[in-house]
Amino acid sequence: MTPPRSTLIGKSLPRPDARAKVTGGAQFTDDIQLPGMLHGALLRSPVAHARIRSIDVSRARALPGVKAVITGRDIPPVRYGNWRLVPELQDETALAIDKVRFIGDEVAAVAAVDRDTALEALELIQVDYEELPAVFDIDQALAEGAPWLHDAHHDNISLYRKIDYGDLEAAFAEADYIREDTFTTHAVNHAYMEPCSAVAKVDADGRITLWTSTQTPYYIQCLLARTMKLRENDVRVIKPYVGGGFGGKMELRPWDFCAAWLARECGRPVKFTLTREEELATGRRRHAVRIRSKIGFRRDGTITGREFHAWLDGGAYNGMGPTATFLIGNFGAMLYKIPAYRYRGTYIYTNTPPAGAMRGFGAPQALFAGEMQMNLAARELGIDPIELRLRNAMEPGDEIPGVATIGSCGFRECLQEVRRLSGWEEKWATLQGSGKGLGIACYSFISGGVFNWFNTKYPFSSSAPWQRTSARAPI
Repeated sequence: MTPPRSTLIGKSLPRPDARAKVTGGAQFTDDIQLPGMLHGALLRSPVAHARIRSIDVSRARALPGVKAVITGRDIPPVRYGNWRLVPELQDETALAIDKVRFIGDEVAAVAAVDRDTALEALELIQVDYEELPAVFDIDQALAEGAPWLHDAHHDNISLYRKIDYGDLEAAFAEADYIREDTFTTHAVNHAYMEPCSAVAKVDADGRITLWTSTQTPYYIQCLLARTMKLRENDVRVIKPYVGGGFGGKMELRPWDFCAAWLARECGRPVKFTLTREEELATGRRRHAVRIRSKIGFRRDGTITGREFHAWLDGGAYNGMGPTATFLIGNFGAMLYKIPAYRYRGTYIYTNTPPAGAMRGFGAPQALFAGEMQMNLAARELGIDPIELRLRNAMEPGDEIPGVATIGSCGFRECLQEVRRLSGWEEKWATLQGSGKGLGIACYSFISGGVFNWFNTKYPFSSSAPWQRTSARAPI
Protein backbone atom coordinates (compact mmCIF):
# COMPACT_ATOMS: atom_id res chain seq x y z
CA MET A 1 0.00 0.00 0.00
CA THR A 2 1.41 3.37 -1.02
CA PRO A 3 1.61 5.74 1.96
CA PRO A 4 -0.40 8.94 1.55
CA ARG A 5 1.52 12.03 0.47
CA SER A 6 2.08 14.61 3.16
CA THR A 7 -0.36 17.50 3.11
CA LEU A 8 2.02 19.78 5.03
CA ILE A 9 5.58 19.48 3.75
CA GLY A 10 6.53 22.17 1.26
CA LYS A 11 3.41 24.23 1.83
CA SER A 12 2.99 27.68 3.30
CA LEU A 13 0.66 27.39 6.26
CA PRO A 14 -0.65 30.08 8.61
CA ARG A 15 0.67 30.08 12.15
CA PRO A 16 -2.12 28.99 14.49
CA ASP A 17 -1.20 31.75 16.96
CA ALA A 18 -0.75 34.51 14.38
CA ARG A 19 -4.16 36.16 14.77
CA ALA A 20 -3.95 36.32 18.57
CA LYS A 21 -0.50 37.88 18.43
CA VAL A 22 -1.04 40.49 15.73
CA THR A 23 -4.38 41.62 17.20
CA GLY A 24 -3.04 41.89 20.74
CA GLY A 25 -5.26 39.08 21.97
CA ALA A 26 -2.38 36.87 23.08
CA GLN A 27 -2.02 36.93 26.85
CA PHE A 28 1.50 36.94 28.24
CA THR A 29 2.26 36.41 31.91
CA ASP A 30 2.52 40.11 32.75
CA ASP A 31 -0.92 40.66 31.16
CA ILE A 32 -2.55 38.51 33.85
CA GLN A 33 -4.56 40.47 36.38
CA LEU A 34 -6.24 38.63 39.26
CA PRO A 35 -8.57 40.02 41.95
CA GLY A 36 -6.66 41.24 44.99
CA MET A 37 -3.32 40.67 43.29
CA LEU A 38 -0.18 41.92 44.99
CA HIS A 39 3.04 42.98 43.29
CA GLY A 40 6.46 41.64 44.12
CA ALA A 41 10.00 42.98 43.90
CA LEU A 42 13.40 41.47 44.60
CA LEU A 43 16.25 42.95 46.62
CA ARG A 44 19.53 42.20 44.86
CA SER A 45 23.07 42.21 46.15
CA PRO A 46 25.12 45.32 45.30
CA VAL A 47 28.38 43.41 45.79
CA ALA A 48 29.86 40.47 43.93
CA HIS A 49 30.90 38.30 46.88
CA ALA A 50 30.04 38.68 50.54
CA ARG A 51 28.82 36.94 53.64
CA ILE A 52 25.45 38.08 54.90
CA ARG A 53 25.97 39.05 58.53
CA SER A 54 22.38 40.14 59.10
CA ILE A 55 19.25 41.42 57.38
CA ASP A 56 16.84 43.87 59.03
CA VAL A 57 13.46 43.98 57.29
CA SER A 58 11.49 45.64 60.11
CA ARG A 59 11.17 49.04 58.43
CA ALA A 60 10.10 47.46 55.15
CA ARG A 61 7.43 45.37 56.86
CA ALA A 62 6.11 48.48 58.63
CA LEU A 63 5.65 50.43 55.38
CA PRO A 64 1.94 50.93 54.62
CA GLY A 65 0.89 48.73 51.72
CA VAL A 66 3.53 46.06 52.32
CA LYS A 67 1.95 42.66 52.99
CA ALA A 68 5.01 40.45 53.39
CA VAL A 69 8.80 40.46 53.28
CA ILE A 70 10.89 37.28 53.12
CA THR A 71 14.60 36.47 53.19
CA GLY A 72 16.55 33.25 52.76
CA ARG A 73 16.12 32.56 56.51
CA ASP A 74 12.31 32.48 56.12
CA ILE A 75 12.13 29.70 53.53
CA PRO A 76 13.24 26.04 53.43
CA PRO A 77 17.01 25.84 52.80
CA VAL A 78 16.49 23.57 49.82
CA ARG A 79 19.23 23.62 47.22
CA TYR A 80 18.11 22.94 43.68
CA GLY A 81 19.31 22.74 40.13
CA ASN A 82 18.31 21.09 36.89
CA TRP A 83 20.47 18.04 37.65
CA ARG A 84 17.89 16.67 40.05
CA LEU A 85 19.44 13.21 40.44
CA VAL A 86 22.94 14.49 41.21
CA PRO A 87 22.54 16.36 44.53
CA GLU A 88 26.18 17.46 44.57
CA LEU A 89 25.49 19.71 41.57
CA GLN A 90 22.49 21.46 43.13
CA ASP A 91 23.90 24.69 44.52
CA GLU A 92 21.15 27.35 44.33
CA THR A 93 18.57 28.48 46.85
CA ALA A 94 15.63 30.69 45.95
CA LEU A 95 17.07 33.51 48.09
CA ALA A 96 20.61 33.84 49.39
CA ILE A 97 21.03 32.42 52.89
CA ASP A 98 24.63 32.82 53.97
CA LYS A 99 26.45 34.39 51.01
CA VAL A 100 25.88 36.38 47.86
CA ARG A 101 27.96 35.36 44.86
CA PHE A 102 27.33 37.94 42.14
CA ILE A 103 26.04 41.49 41.78
CA GLY A 104 22.31 40.92 41.48
CA ASP A 105 22.07 37.78 43.60
CA GLU A 106 18.58 37.70 45.13
CA VAL A 107 18.58 38.48 48.86
CA ALA A 108 14.98 39.30 49.82
CA ALA A 109 11.50 39.62 48.30
CA VAL A 110 8.61 41.94 49.02
CA ALA A 111 4.88 41.69 48.23
CA ALA A 112 2.93 44.96 48.32
CA VAL A 113 -0.28 46.49 47.04
CA ASP A 114 1.51 48.00 44.03
CA ARG A 115 4.95 47.90 42.45
CA ASP A 116 5.97 51.38 43.61
CA THR A 117 5.34 50.42 47.23
CA ALA A 118 7.28 47.19 46.77
CA LEU A 119 10.26 49.09 45.35
CA GLU A 120 10.11 51.62 48.20
CA ALA A 121 10.14 48.76 50.69
CA LEU A 122 13.32 47.36 49.13
CA GLU A 123 15.11 50.60 49.98
CA LEU A 124 14.19 50.15 53.64
CA ILE A 125 15.78 46.71 53.98
CA GLN A 126 19.17 46.90 55.68
CA VAL A 127 21.72 44.20 54.88
CA ASP A 128 25.06 43.95 56.66
CA TYR A 129 27.56 42.45 54.19
CA GLU A 130 31.04 41.21 54.98
CA GLU A 131 32.57 41.77 51.58
CA LEU A 132 34.90 39.04 50.29
CA PRO A 133 37.48 38.90 47.50
CA ALA A 134 35.91 38.02 44.16
CA VAL A 135 36.95 36.38 40.89
CA PHE A 136 35.51 37.54 37.58
CA ASP A 137 37.00 35.27 34.93
CA ILE A 138 38.39 31.76 34.62
CA ASP A 139 42.01 32.82 35.04
CA GLN A 140 41.28 34.56 38.33
CA ALA A 141 39.07 31.67 39.48
CA LEU A 142 41.78 29.06 38.82
CA ALA A 143 44.67 31.11 40.19
CA GLU A 144 46.56 29.84 43.21
CA GLY A 145 44.94 31.11 46.39
CA ALA A 146 41.74 32.28 44.67
CA PRO A 147 38.73 32.72 46.99
CA TRP A 148 36.16 29.93 46.77
CA LEU A 149 32.57 30.68 45.87
CA HIS A 150 31.09 27.52 47.36
CA ASP A 151 32.32 26.00 50.59
CA ALA A 152 31.43 22.51 49.34
CA HIS A 153 34.39 22.78 46.94
CA HIS A 154 38.00 23.48 47.84
CA ASP A 155 38.48 25.33 44.56
CA ASN A 156 36.27 27.00 41.97
CA ILE A 157 35.86 23.94 39.77
CA SER A 158 32.33 22.63 39.89
CA LEU A 159 32.78 19.57 37.70
CA TYR A 160 34.70 17.85 34.93
CA ARG A 161 33.29 16.10 31.88
CA LYS A 162 35.20 13.80 29.55
CA ILE A 163 34.91 11.79 26.34
CA ASP A 164 37.58 9.31 25.24
CA TYR A 165 37.80 6.95 22.30
CA GLY A 166 40.51 5.70 19.96
CA ASP A 167 44.28 5.80 20.36
CA LEU A 168 45.05 9.51 20.35
CA GLU A 169 48.81 9.17 20.74
CA ALA A 170 48.97 6.87 17.72
CA ALA A 171 46.70 9.24 15.80
CA PHE A 172 49.07 12.16 16.31
CA ALA A 173 52.10 9.96 15.57
CA GLU A 174 50.75 9.06 12.13
CA ALA A 175 49.68 12.63 11.29
CA ASP A 176 51.68 14.55 8.68
CA TYR A 177 50.38 17.88 9.94
CA ILE A 178 49.32 18.90 13.45
CA ARG A 179 48.08 22.25 14.59
CA GLU A 180 47.03 23.52 18.01
CA ASP A 181 44.94 26.65 18.54
CA THR A 182 43.10 28.41 21.35
CA PHE A 183 39.75 30.11 20.80
CA THR A 184 37.61 32.19 23.14
CA THR A 185 33.94 33.13 23.06
CA HIS A 186 32.24 35.69 25.27
CA ALA A 187 29.00 35.65 27.25
CA VAL A 188 25.82 36.62 25.38
CA ASN A 189 22.49 37.80 26.79
CA HIS A 190 19.31 36.35 25.26
CA ALA A 191 17.61 39.78 25.02
CA TYR A 192 14.18 38.24 24.52
CA MET A 193 11.39 40.76 24.03
CA GLU A 194 9.39 39.67 27.09
CA PRO A 195 11.17 39.97 30.45
CA CYS A 196 10.59 37.07 32.83
CA SER A 197 7.35 37.17 34.77
CA ALA A 198 5.46 34.96 37.21
CA VAL A 199 2.01 35.08 38.81
CA ALA A 200 0.95 32.70 41.57
CA LYS A 201 -2.24 32.04 43.48
CA VAL A 202 -3.19 29.51 46.14
CA ASP A 203 -6.48 27.61 46.11
CA ALA A 204 -8.58 26.99 49.21
CA ASP A 205 -7.08 23.51 49.51
CA GLY A 206 -3.53 24.90 49.50
CA ARG A 207 -2.67 23.95 45.92
CA ILE A 208 -0.59 26.43 43.99
CA THR A 209 -1.19 27.60 40.44
CA LEU A 210 1.75 29.36 38.82
CA TRP A 211 1.63 31.19 35.50
CA THR A 212 5.18 31.80 34.34
CA SER A 213 7.09 32.79 31.24
CA THR A 214 8.91 29.51 30.79
CA GLN A 215 9.95 27.03 28.12
CA THR A 216 9.83 24.07 30.52
CA PRO A 217 6.66 23.96 32.66
CA TYR A 218 7.34 20.42 33.86
CA TYR A 219 10.79 21.34 35.19
CA ILE A 220 9.25 24.27 37.04
CA GLN A 221 6.53 22.08 38.54
CA CYS A 222 9.06 19.55 39.85
CA LEU A 223 11.50 22.08 41.24
CA LEU A 224 8.88 24.38 42.75
CA ALA A 225 7.25 21.45 44.53
CA ARG A 226 10.64 20.35 45.84
CA THR A 227 11.73 23.78 47.07
CA MET A 228 8.36 24.39 48.77
CA LYS A 229 8.28 20.81 50.13
CA LEU A 230 5.02 19.99 48.38
CA ARG A 231 3.81 17.08 46.29
CA GLU A 232 4.08 17.64 42.56
CA ASN A 233 0.29 17.17 42.35
CA ASP A 234 -0.11 20.22 44.59
CA VAL A 235 1.61 22.46 42.03
CA ARG A 236 0.08 23.40 38.69
CA VAL A 237 2.21 25.35 36.19
CA ILE A 238 0.62 27.17 33.27
CA LYS A 239 2.73 28.47 30.40
CA PRO A 240 1.00 31.41 28.69
CA TYR A 241 2.31 32.88 25.45
CA VAL A 242 6.08 33.41 25.78
CA GLY A 243 7.75 36.41 24.19
CA GLY A 244 11.01 34.66 23.37
CA GLY A 245 13.16 32.37 25.46
CA PHE A 246 15.96 30.85 23.35
CA GLY A 247 17.00 28.66 26.29
CA GLY A 248 17.03 31.43 28.87
CA LYS A 249 13.65 30.45 30.34
CA MET A 250 14.34 26.81 31.12
CA GLU A 251 15.06 26.92 34.85
CA LEU A 252 13.27 27.60 38.12
CA ARG A 253 14.12 31.17 39.04
CA PRO A 254 13.72 33.06 42.34
CA TRP A 255 10.66 35.02 41.20
CA ASP A 256 8.79 31.78 40.46
CA PHE A 257 9.43 30.55 43.99
CA CYS A 258 8.83 33.92 45.65
CA ALA A 259 5.53 34.48 43.84
CA ALA A 260 4.28 31.08 45.03
CA TRP A 261 5.61 31.38 48.59
CA LEU A 262 4.31 34.92 49.10
CA ALA A 263 0.92 34.04 47.59
CA ARG A 264 0.58 31.29 50.18
CA GLU A 265 1.77 33.56 52.98
CA CYS A 266 -0.50 36.46 52.04
CA GLY A 267 -3.50 34.49 50.84
CA ARG A 268 -3.59 36.64 47.71
CA PRO A 269 -2.18 36.29 44.19
CA VAL A 270 1.31 37.74 43.70
CA LYS A 271 3.00 38.87 40.50
CA PHE A 272 6.71 39.41 39.80
CA THR A 273 7.86 40.94 36.50
CA LEU A 274 11.50 41.76 35.88
CA THR A 275 12.68 44.99 34.30
CA ARG A 276 14.84 45.09 31.19
CA GLU A 277 17.71 46.30 33.38
CA GLU A 278 17.38 43.26 35.63
CA GLU A 279 17.37 40.93 32.65
CA LEU A 280 20.48 42.44 31.09
CA ALA A 281 22.46 42.80 34.32
CA THR A 282 21.53 39.59 36.15
CA GLY A 283 19.84 37.22 33.68
CA ARG A 284 21.11 33.89 32.43
CA ARG A 285 23.52 34.06 29.49
CA ARG A 286 25.43 31.93 27.02
CA HIS A 287 28.60 30.49 28.55
CA ALA A 288 31.85 32.27 27.89
CA VAL A 289 34.25 29.49 26.90
CA ARG A 290 37.94 29.03 26.22
CA ILE A 291 38.72 26.10 23.92
CA ARG A 292 42.09 24.61 23.09
CA SER A 293 42.01 22.24 20.14
CA LYS A 294 44.81 20.08 18.80
CA ILE A 295 44.09 18.24 15.55
CA GLY A 296 46.10 15.99 13.26
CA PHE A 297 45.80 15.43 9.49
CA ARG A 298 47.37 13.18 6.91
CA ARG A 299 48.87 14.88 3.91
CA ASP A 300 45.67 14.26 1.91
CA GLY A 301 43.56 16.09 4.51
CA THR A 302 42.16 13.08 6.36
CA ILE A 303 41.76 13.77 10.07
CA THR A 304 43.67 11.34 12.31
CA GLY A 305 42.63 12.61 15.75
CA ARG A 306 41.67 15.55 17.94
CA GLU A 307 42.27 16.65 21.51
CA PHE A 308 39.68 19.17 22.70
CA HIS A 309 39.79 21.07 26.00
CA ALA A 310 37.07 23.51 27.12
CA TRP A 311 36.92 25.78 30.15
CA LEU A 312 33.45 27.21 30.79
CA ASP A 313 32.78 30.34 32.83
CA GLY A 314 29.64 29.19 34.62
CA GLY A 315 29.12 32.21 36.82
CA ALA A 316 27.93 31.84 40.39
CA TYR A 317 25.82 28.67 40.11
CA ASN A 318 25.62 25.49 38.05
CA GLY A 319 22.18 25.82 36.48
CA MET A 320 22.31 23.80 33.26
CA GLY A 321 26.09 23.96 33.13
CA PRO A 322 26.72 20.22 33.55
CA THR A 323 24.82 19.58 30.33
CA ALA A 324 26.56 22.43 28.50
CA THR A 325 29.95 21.09 29.56
CA PHE A 326 29.21 17.72 28.04
CA LEU A 327 27.58 19.10 24.89
CA ILE A 328 30.65 21.14 23.97
CA GLY A 329 32.61 17.91 23.97
CA ASN A 330 29.90 16.19 21.95
CA PHE A 331 29.92 18.90 19.28
CA GLY A 332 33.70 18.94 19.21
CA ALA A 333 33.49 15.43 17.75
CA MET A 334 30.61 16.06 15.33
CA LEU A 335 30.56 17.03 11.64
CA TYR A 336 33.71 15.08 10.80
CA LYS A 337 34.97 11.52 11.14
CA ILE A 338 37.52 11.62 13.94
CA PRO A 339 39.07 8.19 14.60
CA ALA A 340 40.56 9.18 17.96
CA TYR A 341 39.22 11.85 20.30
CA ARG A 342 39.89 13.12 23.79
CA TYR A 343 37.71 15.75 25.42
CA ARG A 344 38.15 17.40 28.81
CA GLY A 345 35.59 19.96 29.94
CA THR A 346 35.95 22.02 33.12
CA TYR A 347 33.08 24.01 34.62
CA ILE A 348 34.29 26.98 36.65
CA TYR A 349 32.58 29.21 39.21
CA THR A 350 33.06 32.98 38.97
CA ASN A 351 31.41 35.92 40.73
CA THR A 352 29.31 36.78 37.69
CA PRO A 353 25.66 36.07 36.78
CA PRO A 354 25.05 32.36 36.20
CA ALA A 355 25.19 31.05 32.66
CA GLY A 356 22.67 28.64 31.19
CA ALA A 357 21.13 27.30 28.03
CA MET A 358 21.05 29.44 24.89
CA ARG A 359 20.24 28.53 21.31
CA GLY A 360 22.63 25.79 20.22
CA PHE A 361 23.60 25.05 23.84
CA GLY A 362 27.33 24.39 23.45
CA ALA A 363 27.33 23.99 19.67
CA PRO A 364 28.16 27.64 18.75
CA GLN A 365 31.26 27.65 20.96
CA ALA A 366 32.53 24.22 19.92
CA LEU A 367 31.80 24.60 16.22
CA PHE A 368 33.25 28.10 16.06
CA ALA A 369 36.54 26.64 17.29
CA GLY A 370 36.31 23.57 15.07
CA GLU A 371 35.38 25.40 11.88
CA MET A 372 37.97 28.11 12.34
CA GLN A 373 40.58 25.40 12.78
CA MET A 374 39.41 23.52 9.66
CA ASN A 375 39.84 26.68 7.58
CA LEU A 376 43.29 27.36 9.04
CA ALA A 377 44.30 23.79 8.33
CA ALA A 378 42.95 23.93 4.76
CA ARG A 379 45.12 26.94 4.06
CA GLU A 380 48.24 25.32 5.48
CA LEU A 381 47.59 22.03 3.65
CA GLY A 382 46.78 23.80 0.38
CA ILE A 383 43.40 22.08 0.12
CA ASP A 384 40.12 23.69 -0.90
CA PRO A 385 38.13 24.20 2.37
CA ILE A 386 35.03 22.49 0.96
CA GLU A 387 37.10 19.60 -0.34
CA LEU A 388 38.75 19.20 3.06
CA ARG A 389 35.32 18.96 4.65
CA LEU A 390 34.04 16.49 2.07
CA ARG A 391 37.00 14.17 2.72
CA ASN A 392 36.06 14.01 6.40
CA ALA A 393 32.27 14.56 6.42
CA MET A 394 30.16 12.36 8.69
CA GLU A 395 27.58 10.12 7.07
CA PRO A 396 24.59 8.12 8.35
CA GLY A 397 25.76 5.29 10.56
CA ASP A 398 28.90 7.05 11.80
CA GLU A 399 29.38 7.11 15.57
CA ILE A 400 30.84 9.14 18.34
CA PRO A 401 31.54 6.00 20.38
CA GLY A 402 29.61 5.88 23.63
CA VAL A 403 27.93 9.20 22.87
CA ALA A 404 25.87 9.29 19.69
CA THR A 405 25.10 7.52 16.42
CA ILE A 406 24.31 9.54 13.30
CA GLY A 407 20.91 8.24 12.26
CA SER A 408 20.35 10.62 9.36
CA CYS A 409 22.64 13.20 7.86
CA GLY A 410 22.77 15.12 4.59
CA PHE A 411 26.02 16.91 5.34
CA ARG A 412 27.94 15.64 2.33
CA GLU A 413 25.06 16.39 -0.05
CA CYS A 414 24.66 19.85 1.46
CA LEU A 415 28.34 20.66 0.90
CA GLN A 416 28.15 19.50 -2.70
CA GLU A 417 25.04 21.57 -3.38
CA VAL A 418 26.55 24.67 -1.76
CA ARG A 419 29.62 24.26 -3.94
CA ARG A 420 27.47 23.97 -7.07
CA LEU A 421 24.99 26.77 -6.36
CA SER A 422 27.59 29.27 -5.18
CA GLY A 423 30.02 28.78 -8.07
CA TRP A 424 32.56 28.04 -5.36
CA GLU A 425 35.29 26.49 -7.47
CA GLU A 426 35.50 29.41 -9.88
CA LYS A 427 35.43 31.96 -7.08
CA TRP A 428 37.98 30.05 -5.04
CA ALA A 429 40.37 29.92 -8.00
CA THR A 430 40.03 33.61 -8.91
CA LEU A 431 39.98 35.16 -5.42
CA GLN A 432 43.19 33.58 -4.14
CA GLY A 433 45.64 36.36 -3.35
CA SER A 434 43.17 39.06 -4.37
CA GLY A 435 42.61 40.37 -0.86
CA LYS A 436 38.92 39.51 -1.12
CA GLY A 437 37.35 37.00 1.22
CA LEU A 438 35.52 33.78 0.56
CA GLY A 439 34.69 31.49 3.42
CA ILE A 440 32.66 28.55 4.59
CA ALA A 441 31.60 27.28 7.98
CA CYS A 442 29.34 24.38 8.89
CA TYR A 443 27.07 23.62 11.82
CA SER A 444 25.48 20.55 13.31
CA PHE A 445 22.98 19.87 16.05
CA ILE A 446 21.37 16.84 17.61
CA SER A 447 17.69 16.01 17.20
CA GLY A 448 15.31 13.21 18.02
CA GLY A 449 16.35 12.89 21.65
CA VAL A 450 14.36 10.29 23.60
CA PHE A 451 15.48 11.34 27.07
CA ASN A 452 14.14 13.76 29.65
CA TRP A 453 16.92 16.25 30.46
CA PHE A 454 15.51 16.72 33.93
CA ASN A 455 14.89 13.16 35.10
CA THR A 456 17.45 11.22 33.06
CA LYS A 457 20.52 10.59 35.18
CA TYR A 458 23.12 10.39 32.42
CA PRO A 459 21.88 12.18 29.30
CA PHE A 460 23.97 11.76 26.13
CA SER A 461 26.45 9.36 27.69
CA SER A 462 26.82 6.03 29.39
CA SER A 463 29.52 7.50 31.61
CA ALA A 464 28.94 9.24 34.93
CA PRO A 465 27.70 12.80 34.49
CA TRP A 466 30.44 14.48 36.45
CA GLN A 467 33.87 13.78 37.80
CA ARG A 468 35.55 15.74 40.57
CA THR A 469 38.67 13.58 40.60
CA SER A 470 39.91 13.99 37.03
CA ALA A 471 43.32 15.55 36.55
CA ARG A 472 43.09 19.24 35.77
CA ALA A 473 44.29 20.04 32.25
CA PRO A 474 46.74 22.97 32.04
CA ILE A 475 45.00 26.08 30.90
